[in-house]
Formats: sequence, C-alpha cells, structure tokens
Amino acid sequence: MSTELRPEAELDEAEPRSSSEGGATLAERLRFPITPVVGAYLAVLLLMIVSTIVSSDFLTTDNLTNILRQAAPLAIVAFGQTVVILAGGLDVSVGAVMSLATVVAANVMEGDPSKVLPTVLIVLALSAAVGAINGFLIGYLRADAFVTTLAMMLIIAGGVLVYTQGAPSSNLTKGFRDISEGDSLGLPNGIFFATLVFVVVWFALRRTVWGRRVYAVGANPRVALLTGQPGPRTVMRCYVICSFLAGAAGLLLVARLGSGDVNAGDGWELDAIAAVLIGGTVFGGGRGGVTGTIAGVLVLTVLFNLVGLLAFPDWVQLIVRGLVIVLGVAMYSRRITTARV
Repeated sequence: MSTELRPEAELDEAEPRSSSEGGATLAERLRFPITPVVGAYLAVLLLMIVSTIVSSDFLTTDNLTNILRQAAPLAIVAFGQTVVILAGGLDVSVGAVMSLATVVAANVMEGDPSKVLPTVLIVLALSAAVGAINGFLIGYLRADAFVTTLAMMLIIAGGVLVYTQGAPSSNLTKGFRDISEGDSLGLPNGIFFATLVFVVVWFALRRTVWGRRVYAVGANPRVALLTGQPGPRTVMRCYVICSFLAGAAGLLLVARLGSGDVNAGDGWELDAIAAVLIGGTVFGGGRGGVTGTIAGVLVLTVLFNLVGLLAFPDWVQLIVRGLVIVLGVAMYSRRITTARV
C-alpha cells in the first residue's frame, strides 16, 4: 500500500478538511473558515487600510515603490528560509551570509564594470559553499540545525571583520546599483528578481520529485528514510539553496545601500523566519510554501514602513519585530494544537 505525498497547495490552500468521509461539518467550517495563507493576505490588506488611515503619505507612489524595493531582498532570503523550514530545519546564518555578500561584492568589484559578473559569481559560490557546509553537518552528521547555523553565523561574522577590518567599502559600479535602484515598467528592478526566484522555488516545490522529498523529509524524516527518500542529500540541498538565495539577497541589498557593511545583514534572519511563520509554513516541516511567505514579507515590510512614516524611534521597530515573531510562533502553536484535536 503506497502513500502519495501531497504538495503544499493541497495541504494549505485547500478548503479545511474533516476526518469524516462526508467532508467538513458546519461547526468545523464556522470554526476554521480560512486557511493560514488566506489569513496572512487578509492581514496585509488590514495593515494597508490602517496605514492609509494613519498616514496620508502611505499611498503615495514614492512610498509604495519604496515598500516594494525594501520587500525584494527580504522576499528572496525568506524563500530560501521557507525551503529549509519545510524540510524540518532552520538557518539563522542567512543574515551573516548577506553581510558577507555585501562586503565581498563591494571589495571585489572595485568600481570596475568588467568585474560585475565575476563578483556576482564569487558571492553566489561563497554563499552556496556556506550552505553546503551547513547541510552536510545537519543532513549527514545529524547536527542540531539551530546550533550549527548559529555557529556558522559567528564564524562568518568574525571572518568578515578580519576581511574588512570593520571598515565599510563602497566600490560599486553605477550599473550594478541599478539592479536595485533602477526601475522597469514603473516597478523597482528588485521586484522582478524576487518574482523570478518565487516562480523557480514554487515550481521546484510543487512540480518536482525533489519538492515532494522536501515535504516528506520535513513531515516525518524517519518514514521518509524507510520509504527510500534520500533524506540527508535533500536536507543538504535545502541549505545550499537557502544560503545561495541569502547571497543573492545580499547582492540586492548592497546594490540598494551602495556600500558593503559588516552589519548589513543583522536581523534579517529573524525577519525571514517571521515572514515564513506568518505565511503559514510550520516549524518542524512538511506544511506550508512560498505563496504564503510573500504575504508574510508584505506584513513585515508594511509594518516597518508605517513605523518609519510615523517617525517612531528604532527601538519601536525592534519591539514590533519581536511581537511579530511571537505572533508567528503563537499561530504555529495553534495550528499544531488544532491538528492534534
């Protein structure tokens, strides 16, 4: 007797199911009328309405463009984090990888247009190498994901400090900066890169054998192993993808900032995790997807934008980040408790 693994759309975007063969009862429908993904998008809509009422500057073209420009790198790194969490893992080193990407890009490019492509390739290769190390330790040696990636975060942070001596660098070409600061069809260029990443990751998770393996390993690693799924290799690939996308997000970030900084990626790992949780992906793996992650990214970006428009101090943004993460964990806990009832 074989068991078919169902992809994310069928798990999270379908109508709530009942344990009975006749479908969900009226009580169940009234109690859980929406999925986590739909709820996340409703939260985005509510936040936009509140922001419009609170600040007259929110719906201006410049501000909406700024929101999209800020959302692009967060979306890319959050897509990678989604893949890792779906496989039952966690990567808190992505912020450090983003910092590494910014300083390497700024120092290697040296303002020379002919060095743009080699710089991009070097950054992406370094980022993927970080993911390979994380994936090998976690997938094959069964090291704890949080401890391993936390250690990697510290190693990268120390290495970046040695490499830069703590000094920022701004040797970027104008053409490279246009990757983030330029516009096409009235939209920031970064949005097109983020959209491309979304389509590729969505297709890989929804329409490939590898995607089914990610869900299988995340849902139950032991069962996946017994059914012949290459668990360690799948986990390693997830971490490579996650770090690779963190490096890509770092390139987009340095193009927007205009300089490489050892602290450029600070806090991005927490924002990425919060976006994934808000978007309906479950800690522990096996359920969720990048469709909801987009909503999580927009929730965070709109919130941070509103804090900026209202000229609140930086500590308010930190509190908002903490509250959002707590909310995401609470939503996750509620879903787990519901599933067990």
